[in-house]
Amino acid sequence: MKKLLFTLTLLILSTDSMAEWTKVHESDEQGGYTIYADLTSIGRPDGRVNMWTLIDYKVEQKDTGAYFLSKKIRRKYDCRGKHVKELSFKLYKWNMGRGELVRSYTQPQGWKKIQPDSADEVEWKVVCNH
Repeated sequence: MKKLLFTLTLLILSTDSMAEWTKVHESDEQGGYTIYADLTSIGRPDGRVNMWTLIDYKVEQKDTGAYFLSKKIRRKYDCRGKHVKELSFKLYKWNMGRGELVRSYTQPQGWKKIQPDSADEVEWKVVCNH
């Protein structure tokens, strides 16, 4: 049992560290940030597309008492209906998903319509055209 737990822990840690981040968007909002997509994480389990994204902030952010500089988000994209839903996220103390994990959440949210000219639309175009 201990070996299985150890192996699963290593697998989870190595999966995060093996991400290949591709820059897809920049903004001056919220003090400035850059969005990266892990194109190697794209999966199509049910006709929709899953992908990890990373938001790397220039200025420290605060969310319900947690301070962080980067946020990894697992999202599901509906390419035909132009919708997105957040599946999980992780907040990290340092840039590029490094440092202490300060918060994580793994409860899928509801579908939301992708708004034109938004960061969500940029991600949707990347993942659905990949």
